[in-house]
Amino acid sequence: MLNQQLRSQLRTSRRTQLHAPTCSAAACPSSRQPVVQRHLVPQPCPAPPQQVPPRHRTVASAARGRPKSPAPPPEPEGPEEEPFDDAGEYEYDEEEDEGEGDEFVEQLDPLGRKLLGIQQPAEVDEDDEEYEEYEEGELEDEGALLDEAAEADRDGLEPDEDVGEPSTSYPEPPDREYLASDLFGEAGYLDVALWLASTHPDVTVAGVQSNPRLVIPGDVYVLHDWLVPAITDLEAVGVALGQGATVIVLPKLPEDHEGPDPIDELLEAARQYAASEEGAAARQAMIGEVEPDEDEEEGAVIDVENVPVVVRVDDVVAAGSRLAAAFYEAPARELLTVGVLGQAGKTTTSWLIRGILEEMGQTVGTSTSIEHAIAEDRLDEDGYLWEPLEEDPSAERESSVPFKLIPYKGKYRQIYGDALPGLNLQKLLGGMRDRGAGVAVVELEQAASFLGTYDYLDMNVAVVTHLAPVMGVPLAQQPQDRLEAARPYASLAVETLAAQLRDAATQALVVNADDPLSDELLKRLDGAVPYVTYGVLNSKADVFAESIKSNIWETEMIIRTPGGRLQIIVNLLGSHNAANVLAAVATGVALKAPLASIVAGIEAVEVPGRSEVLDEGQAFSVVVDSARTPEALEAMLDALRQGGAKQIFTVFGCSGNEDASLRPRMGSVAHAKSDYVILTNENPRWEDPAKLVSDIVAGFPDDLVNKYSIYAYPPFQDQGRTPLWFEPYLQKAQRDNKRYVMEDRYSAIRAAIGTAQPDDVVLLAGKGEQDWVEHVGEQGELLRGWLDDRVEARNALSKLKYLEQIPKLNRSTLPWGNKIELLMETLVADAGVVSKAGGFVDTGAD
Repeated sequence: MLNQQLRSQLRTSRRTQLHAPTCSAAACPSSRQPVVQRHLVPQPCPAPPQQVPPRHRTVASAARGRPKSPAPPPEPEGPEEEPFDDAGEYEYDEEEDEGEGDEFVEQLDPLGRKLLGIQQPAEVDEDDEEYEEYEEGELEDEGALLDEAAEADRDGLEPDEDVGEPSTSYPEPPDREYLASDLFGEAGYLDVALWLASTHPDVTVAGVQSNPRLVIPGDVYVLHDWLVPAITDLEAVGVALGQGATVIVLPKLPEDHEGPDPIDELLEAARQYAASEEGAAARQAMIGEVEPDEDEEEGAVIDVENVPVVVRVDDVVAAGSRLAAAFYEAPARELLTVGVLGQAGKTTTSWLIRGILEEMGQTVGTSTSIEHAIAEDRLDEDGYLWEPLEEDPSAERESSVPFKLIPYKGKYRQIYGDALPGLNLQKLLGGMRDRGAGVAVVELEQAASFLGTYDYLDMNVAVVTHLAPVMGVPLAQQPQDRLEAARPYASLAVETLAAQLRDAATQALVVNADDPLSDELLKRLDGAVPYVTYGVLNSKADVFAESIKSNIWETEMIIRTPGGRLQIIVNLLGSHNAANVLAAVATGVALKAPLASIVAGIEAVEVPGRSEVLDEGQAFSVVVDSARTPEALEAMLDALRQGGAKQIFTVFGCSGNEDASLRPRMGSVAHAKSDYVILTNENPRWEDPAKLVSDIVAGFPDDLVNKYSIYAYPPFQDQGRTPLWFEPYLQKAQRDNKRYVMEDRYSAIRAAIGTAQPDDVVLLAGKGEQDWVEHVGEQGELLRGWLDDRVEARNALSKLKYLEQIPKLNRSTLPWGNKIELLMETLVADAGVVSKAGGFVDTGAD
C-alpha cells in the first residue's frame, strides 16, 4: 500500500487538475448506540492567533485557537478484532470513551455532566514567562528545520504545485488502512463483508473518496452521480479505476435489468490494459518522480493486478457516509458537536458560537458556507489542511480593475458548495478530530439536508434559527404561498431532529420562540431533550432581548438570560442579526458557558460578508452584506434606516442562471427603501447583464418606468449600451430619479462611495463574503475572476482624499459635477478624473 507521503503528494497532484464539480450526500453506521458521555476538557494555554485579514477570519481580543503543545496522537487505527456481537450487529465500545475528567464532571448538574462539563484553562504558572520564551526559541529552531523538510518534500512536484506550505501545528493524522471486508463490516454491511472476506480477503483500503478525479491508489470510490455532471457514471468509474481505486461502490442494478453488468466490460478492459506495456507506462507517468519509501519493495507502489472490486448497494449516498464514518472511527462521537439549521441566519449564528467556544480556550472545528476550518486554519473538503496550489495573481494588488477579469487562482474554494456529500462531512469531522479539535460547529445547509448529508451526524446541541418564512407572525397569518414553499424543509428538519435528539443526558435543543413553527417542533420532540428558547419578540423566552439600540455602525443589546443580564455590542445591524446573537447566547447557556465568555466570544467575532461594517475613518458607513433575497435585503435596509441613516445608497445586482422571479421583487424593495439605487453586476454567468438589469427594473413603479416610454431607448440601463448622443438623456433620467445602472461593479462601488455624505450609508448587497465574479467567456465557457466588495470598498475609501482635491467638483449626486453640461465637458477634457460610468478612476496616485 502507498505510504503517507506518497498519498499526500498524489492527492495534491489530483487537486491541481480538478475543475469545479458540484456535490452532496450523507454520513455514519446504521446500527449505533446512543451518543456516549463526552465533555470539553481543558487544553494547554493556547497560542496567540495568527494575524489574518479580517475579511475571512474571526477577530478575537483574547488568545484562542490551537494549543501550543499538540494533542497526543490518536490510538493506532484499524478495525477491532471482533467488531460484531452474536446477533451480527456492530458494537461501539462505550467504555473506552469514558474515564478522564469524570471526577470533575460529577460535580455538575446532569446536563452539565453529560453535555459539557466545562473547565477553564489552567492558571498561568509563575514560570510562565520563562516557558513562553523557551517555546518561542524552540519554534524558531523548528521552523528552520521544517523549511528544509518542506523543500525536500516538494521534490518531484510540478512548479505550480508547491505554493504555500501545510501547517505543522497539529498532530499528524494517523495512517489508516483496513481490509475491505473489515471496513464494510464496521459500516454495517455484513453481507458485503462476508462476501469480500471469502472472495477478496487481501483487498485493502487506505481512503474513501466521492470524486473520481480525486481518487488516489488505495481508495474506495463511492459513485455520486450528480457530483461530476460533465461525465457519465461509466466514465466516472473509468476515471476512478484508472487512478487506482481498490473498491468501487455503485447502486444496485434495476430489478428489470437484463444481460451482463455494464461495469464488467469496463473492468475486463482494465485488466487487459493493466497487463500491457502501455498501462505500465501510464502508471509510472501518474506516479511521476515520486519514489517509494526505502522500506517498500520496488514495484509495490501500485499493484498491476489490482483491478477494483465492485460492490453494489441500495443507497450509495448512505453507503459513502457510513463507510467514511467507519473509516474515521465515527469522529462525531468524539467531538462535542453543535449543529445549526434553519431558513436563514445559520452562518452568522455558527460563527458567533465558534467565537464563544474559542473564547473558552477550545480548539474548534467549523463547517459553514464560508469555510471549513480548524482554529485559524482552513480545511479542504477532504479534511486536509488547505494550502494554495498555485500563485494568486491578486496577492499584490490593492483592488481589481474596471472592465477586466483578474484570474481567480490560488484562493480558497469550496468545490461542493451547499451540497456537501455526507462522505465528505465525515472526512471533515475526522480531519478536525485527528488534529486535536474537541468541538465542531456545523452549519446544516438546506440543499445538503435534502441529500441526506447530515443523516448520520451526532449532534449534542441542535440550534434552530427559524423554519417559518416570516418571523413573529402567527401561523394562520403566514403568506400561504411562502409557507407552502417552506413546508418541505421545515418537515424535514423536524423529522431529522426527532430522529437524532433522543438522549436528554447528552443532547439539548436551542429554538427560536418567535418562530411560529417552533411549537410544532417542540410538540414533536415531546420533551425528549432539554431546550433553551430565545426571542426578539417573545418576552417569555429563556433568552430575551430587553433592549436593542442600533446606529449605522453597531448594535447594543441588553439580554436577559437565566444566569443574569448581559450587555453585548456588535457590528451586526438589524433585528434579524439580533436574533442571531440571541441564538448564540442561548447556545452558550445550553452549554453552561460562563456569561463573561459568551459576551467576549461574541464581541470578538466579525463574520465575513454578513453586515460587515467597513470603517476606514470616513464620515459615512459602508456595509457589506450577503442579502440575496428580497426578505434579506428588506431586513438590512430597515436596519439601516432605523439606525439613523441620512441617505442610503444601495448597490446590488442579481445573479444569472438563478431564480428570475426574485429580480423584480429585489428591485421593488431597493426602490422603496433606498435613497439611491445603483444596479450592477453580481454574477451574470450565461445570462446577458442587460437582461438581468431589465428584470430588476421591472420591479420599479410603473409610473416611473412609463414616464420614459417615448424615449428612443430605455434610460434605466448602462450608458455603454446606448448611442453617444443619447447619453445626456439617460444621465438626466437616472439623475432625476437617483436610480442608476452601472454594470461594471468596480465603477458602481466607487460611484456610491464617492457620492456619500456624512451620516449616509453605502450598502453593498448580494456578494457578501464572495471574492469572485462569474461571466461567460467568448467560447461559452464560464470564467471566474477576482472581485471582492470589501477590497474594492476599502480601496475606494482610500482614494477619497484625491477626489476632495479636485476644485469645484460637486459630488452630492450622480453624475458628479454642477450640471450635465459641465460633466460632459469634464468627460472630454479630463478622462482621468471621471469615467463614463460615473465612477472614480484611479489615476495612479498613491
